[in-house]
Amino acid sequence: MRKIIAVLLVAIMLVPAFALSEGTIKIGIFEPITGSYAGGGAMEVEGYELAKEHYPEVLGLPIEFIVADSKSDKVEASNAAASLVSQGVVAVLGSYSSGLCLSGADVFAAAGIPTITPTGTNPTVTESGWYARICFIDPQQGPALAGFAIGQGYKKVGVIQEIESEYATGLVKFFKEKIDATEGIEISSTGNFFNADQDFTTLLTEAISKEPDAIFASVGAPATAGLIVKQARELGYDGPIFGGDTLDGPELYQIAGEAAAGVVFSTFCDADQPLNDITARMVSDYRAKYNKKPAAPTMMSYDAYLTLLDAITRAGTATDSTAIRDAIFATSGFVGAAGEITLNETHDAVRPVVFVRKLADGSETFLASVDPE
Repeated sequence: MRKIIAVLLVAIMLVPAFALSEGTIKIGIFEPITGSYAGGGAMEVEGYELAKEHYPEVLGLPIEFIVADSKSDKVEASNAAASLVSQGVVAVLGSYSSGLCLSGADVFAAAGIPTITPTGTNPTVTESGWYARICFIDPQQGPALAGFAIGQGYKKVGVIQEIESEYATGLVKFFKEKIDATEGIEISSTGNFFNADQDFTTLLTEAISKEPDAIFASVGAPATAGLIVKQARELGYDGPIFGGDTLDGPELYQIAGEAAAGVVFSTFCDADQPLNDITARMVSDYRAKYNKKPAAPTMMSYDAYLTLLDAITRAGTATDSTAIRDAIFATSGFVGAAGEITLNETHDAVRPVVFVRKLADGSETFLASVDPE
């Protein structure tokens, strides 16, 4: 048994060297390419691809993407992570969905592969010691959403949450903590649904019967939010609907249409808010390539790639995984398309929560940028 373990350890130690054996640096793309979260995965892949077009090399060597599809499933995500390890990637980017990140975290940590998630907001994602994130976390986003509800003068909020999603339930937890600590506002109902559900009329009917001032939809993907919004309007509910960063995707409007007008959600950035020259180039080239405005997850994945390249450059190596990880964790004041990135002691970025409102034509308008409490 000890001999087998020794052989496995040697194999893992040789992974980075193998990644350079053909003169390329292999970076794993760990995303849901198919399944219910595929829309989110597609947004992030677009950001990686554009970033690679802009910056195709590091340390004088070309970068090669190795893509693994988690299929929007936690077991498949673990398998996808193992596949990337076996193919000798030096680092990994992804994933959309905190639950999928968590499914890969232990695999990447056991192999000693540094990983960056652009948008995985659940606080436990970075606990493995090899994962970093460049987005805010839900203990920040949840209270910001509660602050929005309080600021709007809502007295009763109905909650609908995807019970299988660590992201969705975690966001509600932190939202509820602030609501419970604030006088004059309450959660009037909480309805749970599963990832595969398509009919929300029973949950919505129950929530609407409590006469809420607003409905908070905590979901794993924008397509689900689109269905919830569409069905709520069909039931005659014309009150406010709001949610977290997973509402930031084209499926919300594609499914709900004009019914999505007025929906408010928190997100990481807004491409219409000029930040710097990197933002301008990224947004301009993305519009030229895809004929649309980049969603926040796309801008964040673009920045995750840039953050990794900056760390490899500062580490001065593409084979020493510990040095690359430590350089990622030491990221401070790095400027990307979505703003400045500084990681704290838990390897999380501290950044504002941006609020936008969906318009009747499918575009968004910027509402506010809320600094961490």
